[in-house]
Amino acid sequence: MTNIKELAGLLVLGLFFSLFTWIMIDAYLDEYNLTSIRSAEATVIEKTASKGLFTPPTYFVWVELTGGEEIKNRNRVSKSQIENLEIGDTIKGYLTGATTFSTLRDILIDGLNYLIAIFVFAFIAFCLFVAFFFSIPALERLEKNVSSKRFEKRRRKRKKKRKNKVDSRQRAWRNAGIVIVIFLFIAKNFVVNLIRTVQPFGKTKTEATVVDRFEYTTYRKYEDSIRELTISYKDHAGRTIEMAKDVTGHTYPQYGIGDKLPISYRNADSYDVFVRGNSIWDYLLLFTYTELLVYLGLIAVSAFVIWAILEDHKDKKRFWQKFKRKGDKK
Repeated sequence: MTNIKELAGLLVLGLFFSLFTWIMIDAYLDEYNLTSIRSAEATVIEKTASKGLFTPPTYFVWVELTGGEEIKNRNRVSKSQIENLEIGDTIKGYLTGATTFSTLRDILIDGLNYLIAIFVFAFIAFCLFVAFFFSIPALERLEKNVSSKRFEKRRRKRKKKRKNKVDSRQRAWRNAGIVIVIFLFIAKNFVVNLIRTVQPFGKTKTEATVVDRFEYTTYRKYEDSIRELTISYKDHAGRTIEMAKDVTGHTYPQYGIGDKLPISYRNADSYDVFVRGNSIWDYLLLFTYTELLVYLGLIAVSAFVIWAILEDHKDKKRFWQKFKRKGDKK
């Protein structure tokens, strides 16, 4: 009876995650309808950007199709595109349906959450179905017979594996190194933004006018609230820049529409904006953001593993030096 319950449980869970996988695939195809995708061009009618508290700016354009119909959503573009595109220029992208225009960055970045969810749910469903089939009594007995034969081979190889213990340790450190490279890649934008924030040179100070405000307050445990000011200012080249800038809960209520916000921007990128005159409360409030804690955690773990790898390398070096000295004495 217990075995039947286990089989039923594995089957139900496998079907459950398979259903979720199909839902995510259907939602992704409904969002981007890749089956009917075709190349298209649209005209740029406005340029803008959005900058968070911990990362460099993300660049967008507002467009309209060739027929003159404006698309009511922003499209992602690269830094080089935002610098080179002018109002009235055309931009290449993809059309799904009659009016749904997307750039390649829209499909890859905005659809990344869908793709990750599809992969995770599909992987869990696959593991559950494998566990289900190998829990069937006949297959389980067959697997045990095969395992008993493998046991003898494994026992013979055990001594050889002990000799290769050092190699296994090296592989473990190599795998840890690969994980750390992934961690540092994720935290790269945070580190770059932090360096640019504290960098005292290569910036221009000015005042921006607040043209809009947006606030989204959440009480979910692992979700950060959003407080955003849409600002307009002229850069050193005389161009009018309008973009959204995330601010802390301490700064947000101090500025209304029409107020002047003291900012500085990097000369190399007029959209890379920093708020000037932050108080100690602004800096303390940053540590209440889950996003910051995630970045700090990734960096801390990476630093510890790198330190452990270097210490292990030093220990091995000292061991071989000591071993060599003993050989010379003999």
